[in-house]
Amino acid sequence: MNKKIVSIVFLLIVMVSITITYVYFNQKEADEKKYDDSGKTVNDQDLANEIDDMFIEEDDEIEIGEIV
Repeated sequence: MNKKIVSIVFLLIVMVSITITYVYFNQKEADEKKYDDSGKTVNDQDLANEIDDMFIEEDDEIEIGEIV
């Protein structure tokens, strides 16, 4: 009985350590890829154009089905 408990605890420790190691190394790679710099500088005009494109123009009509 004691051997079974010890082996289960040992396997649990091994699985937890493998999981923590995997998450640690996987997170490091994701952070490096997240901030990939394209080399282009963004000015105020580019930012204003992107924000304007997200909103609906006053001339555009919205149907009731699109709201829902």
